[in-house]
Amino acid sequence: MIDIGIAEPSIEEKEEIIEKCRQLKEVFAKRAPKYDKEGSFPVENFEDLKEAGLLGIMIPKEFGGFGADFLTYTKALEQLAMGCSSTALTFNMHNIAVGSIAELKLEGIGGSRGKVMKEFRDWVYDQSINQKKVFASASSEPGIGAHFSKLKTTYQRVDEGFAINGVKSFVSMAGYADYYVVAAKSAESTSEVPAISYLVVEKENPGTRIEEIWDVLGMRATATNPVYFENCIVPKEALFLGSEGMALYKIAREPHWLVGGYIGVYLGISVATFQFLVEFLKKKKIPGTDTSMSEDPTIQYRMGELYSALESARGITYNAARLVKEKLGSQEANNAIHHAKYLVSELGPWLSSQAIRMCGASSLAKRLPLERYYRDSRCAGLMPATSDDCLSYLGKAAFGADLSKPSETYW
Repeated sequence: MIDIGIAEPSIEEKEEIIEKCRQLKEVFAKRAPKYDKEGSFPVENFEDLKEAGLLGIMIPKEFGGFGADFLTYTKALEQLAMGCSSTALTFNMHNIAVGSIAELKLEGIGGSRGKVMKEFRDWVYDQSINQKKVFASASSEPGIGAHFSKLKTTYQRVDEGFAINGVKSFVSMAGYADYYVVAAKSAESTSEVPAISYLVVEKENPGTRIEEIWDVLGMRATATNPVYFENCIVPKEALFLGSEGMALYKIAREPHWLVGGYIGVYLGISVATFQFLVEFLKKKKIPGTDTSMSEDPTIQYRMGELYSALESARGITYNAARLVKEKLGSQEANNAIHHAKYLVSELGPWLSSQAIRMCGASSLAKRLPLERYYRDSRCAGLMPATSDDCLSYLGKAAFGADLSKPSETYW
């Protein structure tokens, strides 16, 4: 059994991690309008993340990282997203790969299997911390999304290692990331639950091809382009943690990385929206008067409603992240993550819509961030797990389904 838990940072050290992100938030916020308008990738922001050592935010202190737990990481993402949500979302893609490894304590695994897993872990840590390399998650496919059991991308063993063939439709950081972590099924698999594995592909691999077509409603700076893998050959060492065919079972048992990582991002957008609303209404006058709209009893009532919804979602999000740490893989933790993902996904569009109504037409100006918050928040319910998938998951849990089985989940 793989044990969880390595020496964690102190309370003060956790606050320092969040403070680093809070400081970057202010810098990112100044650049966000430009990146959004151009639809260009936030390269400068990632240089700042690298300089701050945050590519190793989840990597244990013993290995040179910050050792953040899932709650600290969620709070850090919240801060980054308040500045630039596209940066926060793509940063989360890196940590889907790195963070999932950081949760594992591999020292208790012996033999050749343990050796291979440790070597892979050490390589990922070195690439992230010392080489400052970025990993991108490549899972979603055309017409399938992130439903892993339906994946069409395949891999098969060849003399050089593995050959990958398929297309990934939504690969954030495509063209920027140094490595793609590709979800694929074994070409030889005949099981109803396909043998899904992850394989790491270098950006310069001649078997990859990017189609740069990302021009969308929201999250415009994520460079989420399709990537084609055409007889893409990778060495045997590219097999994630040296483990073949177990990815779908791992995701079903511990879905928090593929689901929960988005929650901090979209919570951050809602927090930024609320803060903008407060400052805007303080300055705006009640029509025909010199009185601030913040003094209007009706406005105060509506602000109380928004505050209550936001703080409820924040509390539920923090509790879900805490449960991941305390009860990793439990049904309680998994339910909490899906509950939080649903609430935060639905909160953002509603809150930003209310903010537009309360601020009036002038708040839609491109020079103000509210219009961007509205567009970015609209995308939350589409990210895995989608809002519909979250509700389906929670409904099955209520009826006692065994959701540790991939066949019982939406995956």
